[in-house]
Amino acid sequence: MTFEAPRTVTDISECYFYHAMDIPGHGPVAGEWDLRPGIGDYLGHHDFAGKRVLDVGAASGFVSFHVEKAGAEVISYDLSEAWPWDIVPFSGAPDPAVDAERRRHMRRINNGYWFCHAAMRSRAKVVYGTAYDIPSALGPVDVAIFGSILLHLRDPFLALQNGARLARDAVIVADVAPLGRLGGLLRSPRFQPNHRAPQHWGTWWLLPPRLVREQLAILGFPRATIAWHRQLFLGRPRWLYTVVARR
Repeated sequence: MTFEAPRTVTDISECYFYHAMDIPGHGPVAGEWDLRPGIGDYLGHHDFAGKRVLDVGAASGFVSFHVEKAGAEVISYDLSEAWPWDIVPFSGAPDPAVDAERRRHMRRINNGYWFCHAAMRSRAKVVYGTAYDIPSALGPVDVAIFGSILLHLRDPFLALQNGARLARDAVIVADVAPLGRLGGLLRSPRFQPNHRAPQHWGTWWLLPPRLVREQLAILGFPRATIAWHRQLFLGRPRWLYTVVARR
């Protein structure tokens, strides 16, 4: 296994930012999620100093770069345009037009990561692939982070299993809360696709935190805390939860 060679990106118009960012030498850029005010809550106020951290679904890299600034050695793991999205297969098969558009979009997200990586003089390493096949050669790590990615996966438990097997100490999962904080009472996932709305092909599940906590306990991380917080999505606050589970 080899890490990706840094990509030189100088034109910000070739980038897409999933996260709002403050980029040295450029200034702020808007993104779908603005985690800047609440990143401590998002990551469960975990101490990353001296840790080796795997950030699964790094996107624009905001979490990766934050954890690196907190003293961690970081591996950012994400899709590239070479890998398909987990598209809901309405009518039995993924839409080829959606797949092609997602691959183009993923390249722009990767470009945004590399633009920030250079501007921040980051030393984070990058590996591309799917959450279902995280290379074992990446491990061991101290902490695996899954930031708002499980809801977009057909098999979130398999993704958790792939990350958890590499983690020596902790797994951190941040995700959208079903029914807001009332979702804390739920145990069963909510299946999101609806045959009457095939345009919503990108979200599979809303997973309550009690379920995620149990899944992580099954995977060998029985000591878990759950915390609720609000983060800005498209400028509006939205309820999320964070599970920090330890061995």
